[in-house]
Amino acid sequence: MDHFLLNTTREDVRHWLGHALGAVGTLVAEADSQDSFVEKIGTLRPGLVLLDFTQSRAIDSARLAEQIARLFPQLPLVAVGHAGEPEALLAALRAGVRDFIDLGGAPDHAASVARQLMVPRVQVRPVAATRRDGKIVALLGARPGVGVTSLAVNLAAAARRGAQAEVLLLDLGLPARDGALYSNVSPEFHFVEAVRNLRRFDQVFVDTAIVRHANGMSVLPLPASLAEMRDISFSEAMALLDRLREFFDLQVVDLGGFSNAEFMAQIVKAADTVVLVAEQSVGAIVSAAELLQELKKREVERDDLHLLVSRFDAELGVDAEQIAERIGVASVG
Repeated sequence: MDHFLLNTTREDVRHWLGHALGAVGTLVAEADSQDSFVEKIGTLRPGLVLLDFTQSRAIDSARLAEQIARLFPQLPLVAVGHAGEPEALLAALRAGVRDFIDLGGAPDHAASVARQLMVPRVQVRPVAATRRDGKIVALLGARPGVGVTSLAVNLAAAARRGAQAEVLLLDLGLPARDGALYSNVSPEFHFVEAVRNLRRFDQVFVDTAIVRHANGMSVLPLPASLAEMRDISFSEAMALLDRLREFFDLQVVDLGGFSNAEFMAQIVKAADTVVLVAEQSVGAIVSAAELLQELKKREVERDDLHLLVSRFDAELGVDAEQIAERIGVASVG
């Protein structure tokens, strides 16, 4: 028998639909998070998805509808709600649902909608991932506070906005998770969890596990407890970055303030572009030179490393070319 998957937290909605659709198929109701619900679609492969658009659930259901439509474009989405709640009804129509079932209407209408729209289980498959060969830009800071995180967030947002590319901000700088804070997102899934779940990575997992900003930029931060970073190896971390190339056109890696020189060296080796951010202060210039020496000790020397001077002030009498010459970098800006 065909399955219908319902997302709701309301028992009365589940009961009404279970009765209305009982002769057509089996109703499976889930009240889990958005990510878990999308994963359930991949497992169950239902013929139809029903979303609760009663007034208190309309906003969440609209977001869920957008995600399902992107990942399972062939799967019919049907809203359920009350015709007497015009705002919820409008939200359902804007979300692109195929039909609307009025919970105050006749159960026969619900059964008729299900019969007309449901698709065979074999058709319910996630959209094939576009094979990408994404690039990695690593941003280093001469010292904490030179503006690496601000640069990383704005660069990632601009890349997403300008080319509509799939962009990931790897928020690995210190203080931890500042990139997520500046982006006004609250990720639960973090870098260490991504390493641990590397074998699960496919387009559905990436789209459900990694948080997205409203502009479409994805953000993957450090764990809240930095002690968890000890649980993963450098090779595992690099394997993750390499795997992420398949799903993102660009990874912007914020390493500002990051203190593990060995880990930083591995990312600098793997990156396609490396930018070192410094200020004009003597302390920042000395710190930049010391950072490059630490990389050199680990046999990491890049002729293409680019120096970016933040908060430039011409009155200080030290220009970018002079700083570059002092620390041994050819490319400046």
